This record gives sequence, C-alpha cells and structure tokens, in this order.
Amino acid sequence: MDNAEKLSEAQQRRLSVTCAYIDKLLCEMEQILNQAASESPFPRHIIDVTPAQRRVIEDHVRRLRQQLMRSLAWQGLKPDPADIPASRAVISHLGFIDIAIEELKPSYMNECGALPQTAEGELNGIVHELRSIVEGVERYLRQESRATLSDRLTNLEKAGKDVGLLKRIEATVTRHGLVEFRSRITSITSRLEDDQFEVALFGRVSSGKSSLLNALLGTDLLPVGVNPITAVPTKLRFGRELRTAVTFGDGRNQELNIGDLISFVTESGNPGNVRNVVRALVQVPSPRLRDGIVLVDTPGLGSLARHGAQEALAYLPSCDLALLLIDASVALNEEDVGTLRLLNEAGIPSIVLISKADLLTRDDQDRVSEYTETQIRRELGLDAEIKPVSALPAYTSLLDEFFAETLQPRFDQARSLRDASVARKIGALREAVVAALETSARRSHVNLPGSVNPQSAEQALRRITGVVGAQRSRLDRAFLELGERSALLLDDIVEAVFRHCSETGEREVSITHLAEFADRAVQRRVHEVLIEARAELETGIDELSNIARALGRRDSPTADEIATLFRDVPRFELGTAPAAMQLGQWNWLGNGVLRRAIKNKLANSIGRPLAESLHRYGRAVTHWGELMNRKAQTLVNSYADAYRAQLLRTPGSPDAHGSTDDLDSDLDALKYGLEDGVLTKRQGAA
Repeated sequence: MDNAEKLSEAQQRRLSVTCAYIDKLLCEMEQILNQAASESPFPRHIIDVTPAQRRVIEDHVRRLRQQLMRSLAWQGLKPDPADIPASRAVISHLGFIDIAIEELKPSYMNECGALPQTAEGELNGIVHELRSIVEGVERYLRQESRATLSDRLTNLEKAGKDVGLLKRIEATVTRHGLVEFRSRITSITSRLEDDQFEVALFGRVSSGKSSLLNALLGTDLLPVGVNPITAVPTKLRFGRELRTAVTFGDGRNQELNIGDLISFVTESGNPGNVRNVVRALVQVPSPRLRDGIVLVDTPGLGSLARHGAQEALAYLPSCDLALLLIDASVALNEEDVGTLRLLNEAGIPSIVLISKADLLTRDDQDRVSEYTETQIRRELGLDAEIKPVSALPAYTSLLDEFFAETLQPRFDQARSLRDASVARKIGALREAVVAALETSARRSHVNLPGSVNPQSAEQALRRITGVVGAQRSRLDRAFLELGERSALLLDDIVEAVFRHCSETGEREVSITHLAEFADRAVQRRVHEVLIEARAELETGIDELSNIARALGRRDSPTADEIATLFRDVPRFELGTAPAAMQLGQWNWLGNGVLRRAIKNKLANSIGRPLAESLHRYGRAVTHWGELMNRKAQTLVNSYADAYRAQLLRTPGSPDAHGSTDDLDSDLDALKYGLEDGVLTKRQGAA
C-alpha cells in the first residue's frame, strides 16, 4: 500500500461493496452446488454437476475469494466484520414464515374461492402444526441462548436431582434428530427446576391474614389495618434481597419500592383496582421460604364462595395447599363454608386456621376447634384439620408449632409426590423415544398395531392441533367483546336487580348487592367462554388418549393437566362503588316500567364506571387467555408430536439421523440401562 496509488474514499467504497457483492453471489453458487445435500421438497435447480465437477468449481471459488482479498489489501481495506447474530437472522426469517403460515388460514383461503367445509378443520390443523414447529424453533433459540437444555440438566444433577435417564434421553433425541420430543424434555426439566410449594391463604375481611403472614415471616412487610386486597393476589417467595413487582392486565411488569406496594394491592390505595393489577410478587429473605415454600395472599372470594357456583372454581389460584383463616371471635359463616366447598371441589387440600387465638384460653381453643370441626363435617361431610394460631409475639409458639408440625411435613410430602410424578413422566418419555427409534431401525415394533391407520391417526392429530390452536383467536374475540359491551352487562344487572326486588319486596338495593350483581354478570359471561374452551380441550385430550392406547403407549395427557390451565382467571372489580339505589313505588305501574326505572338509575349511577372497569377487565382477561392457550397448545403438541414421531418414522426415512450402530447402542442404553456397554439394570426394560 505504501507504493500503491491511493483511491479516493468513494472509489474505495465502490471496490469494497463490489467485492462484497461478488462474495454474496459466490455464497449463492455454493448453496446451488450443495442443493443435493438439502432435504428441501421444493428444489429450484436440476443438479447436473457431478461431484468431481463440483470440487473443481469449489476450487475456483476459493481462488476467486483469495483474489478478492488481495484486491482489498491493495488499498489497505478489510471486509467488514459480521454484525448480525445468526440467531437474530433466523428469528427474523421465522417471523416471515409465521406471516406466510397465517395466510393459509381458512379466512384467507376463502379469498381464492369457497373452501370446502370439510377441509376447514384440517387446514386449521395444518396452520397450527406449522406454527407450533416455528414457535418451537424460536423458543429453542431464545431459551438456549441463556442456558442449553443439556446445561440445565447438568445443573439439576449438581443440585442432587436424579436426572441421569433424562440426560440420556436428551442426548439420544439430539443425536437422532427427534426434535418432536424436545418440548416434553423441556417441560419435565422446568418441572424439576420448579421446586416450589404454593400455600394460598383465604379469609374474610379482618380475619388477620396480613398480620399472620407478617408474623410467620418475621416482618412488617404487608400492610395491616386497611381494607383487603380486591382482585390482586400477592405471592411471597424467598429472595436474598427484599424486592417487589406487580403485573398488569396487559402483561407489563413493574418493579416497586416496597413502601409503594400498598398503592397497588389494597382497596385504599387502588380502589376498584383501577390500575388493572393482576398480581404482585414480593421476594423476602425469610428462612421459612428458603426451601421453596411460597405464600399467596388471595383476594376474598366473597359472593363467589357464598353462592358456591361451579364457575367460581376458575377464580381459585393454582396452589398445593390452602389455608382458611377464621377469626376466633366470629363463628364459621356461609362464606367460610363456601370457600371450603370450592377448595374441595377443586381438589386442593385445606387446613382451617383459627386466627387471633390469643383471645382464647387453651381450653377455649380446643373447644372452638372441636366446634368448627363438627360444623364443617355437618355442612360439607369433610374431616377438616383445625389449628389455632396468633400473630402476637407472645404466641409465636403456636405459629412455630404449626409450621414445624403441619406445614413443613406437607411440603416434604408434596416434594416426594412431585418427584414420583416426574419419574413416571420420564419413564413414559423413555418408552416413547424407544418406540420412535425402533420404528426407524426395523425393530420388533416397526409395524404399528393393526387398529392404527397412520393416515387417520395423523388426520386426528392435525384436527386436535387445529382446534386448540384456533381457540386463541376465539378467546381473544370473546374477551375483547366483553370488555367493550357494557350495555349487555347493564341489562344483566337490571334483570338481577329486578329479580331481587321481586323476590324480596325490597325497594332499596344496597351497595353490596349492586357490586355482587355486576360481579356475577361478568363471571357468567366469562364462564360461558371458558366452559366451551375447556370442553373442546377435554375432547382433544380424549382423542389423544385414544391414539396413545391404539399405539400401545402409556404417555397420554390426563384431565388433571387441564384443570390447572383454567385457574387464576382475573377477578372483575367495579371501579367505583355505586350508591344504594332507591326504587320507590315504580312497581305499581307494572314490570316494564319498573325495569326501565332500574335501567335509568343504573345507567346514571354505574354506567360510566361499569364501561371503564369492563374495558380494563377485558384487557386483563384477554392476556390471561393468551397465556392459558399457549400452555394448552404446548400440552397438546408435546404429546401429539411424540405420537407423530412413531407414525411418520418409517424404516430408511431421512428422519432417522445418526448411524445404525449409534441407534442400536442408544436403544440398548434406553431399554436396558447400559452404561458404557455394561448392563446396569434391566428391570421393566422389556
């Protein structure tokens, strides 16, 4: 360069850009030459170049690149370094692929002519099968950029978890390209990483929940002496530093100073939940939370518990244990009984805590406990566990006793049950991977059972995938419409007020009743949407189970896996408490006039607050629906993909990666427990 004539800046730029463009064309040439190795079903070029010719061309390409580099060096130039991560480019391409898949939906295909009605279900299935794979790749890229699945399993092994078999399965799945099983492995890994035991606290206003939680954790963290949380569950879990954050209905998260918590989760700071908060999380450096216990302070169930409606189950949190607090100075009432009924119907074990037991002598504590136990047995036919507790420092022994003798053993038992459940899932996964490998290897199970028609089974899987995938748009539409149609809800509330006045003869409707009527009207509309979605999912799960049985498989989803999906629905809360409504003597003029009078008064008093509250709630429940449907799709696809692995892997297909020797040794390792060629255990391997 010292002796070379220096080009101008513009000329150097042209030289550099031209060299880069030539190299781009060379890369495309290489892709053309290597097309024969591609598994693309849509080749663009006829490969008329022999392997020997390809090697010669590649040598010329190499020489051309060398000359390009010398041309740049003549002016002291260097190629620009790469600045786009490959993962980002792949994710960008996946986004365009997702757009293309979207345009296969029936609503778009109808633009090309009327779609046969029988084809709509399968087309939906094709769309969501393709989208599931795309989302799986993107999820893999995003998750594995933080920690690979192999690394996560290694970390679990270091933490003392027995994941040897799961690690072997993961390595086998990777070696033989069985990507259909990765979501199942990821799901089991996440379950192993989640070692938490969630304990939800329920109780009426002034039952002492906040005081009890503060005493249990040895902190004054939660506000007391204020109205309770309205629609905002608060989770307290272990953290080395005190931190708190809230999640809003649109999915946003915001970290807070601990002193600001009261402004988001209490009725006094956030009346009617106008901030649209759906949950709060507080990390507390408490030794009692260190092992994985999570305490959940729940909003009161109120009228939901008193009426005990089946749809109220959706508003219960997903938890491992429920604690119901009853004030020692107040007898068990209808709301307490209703809460216990709901918990029992949801299959959530519960313990009744007699709070403020410091007001009672030891004998009185025993008498109150015995009376409460008898009353629960009479009302519900349940044998309840009763424990007296107090938040006062002088009575810490009661809390210590409860934690050590009741809560900790439950936690240990839950951990054992969870480990046993995970072990069963890993065992079923091993069988599924073995079946897929044996199909590829022409082993004894290569022929599917006589009752299985591969094409029919594949169509059924596609139909199930399509139904569950299409739920997302239906839920979005239903919940968004709910949020924008306050007039319909107002009509429902009018009917509730009318029935109340007709049945009771009262001419004044209290604030409590108006809020309850609004809550129940929204709840009923949400339940109609959820019950249809759940019925569709249960039907899909039944079909998956039938396919699993026909294939001789034990890895099929269960009804229990559905139940938790339809929990934790956000609660509706009227933003402004309405005034009590006076109706006078309008009923003398007939029912029609009375209805109109009720509607006019309601429109004036709660019309605008109802519309605003419903709009916020629509966003919150729509976000919940998105998360629920995402989990439902993951659940269904994780099983459907595993069944496809067996249905579609025919002998000699390109799906089978790895050498035959690798396949044989991996099969033996999974079936018989071989470690480095040595048989270690053979129980249950046949």
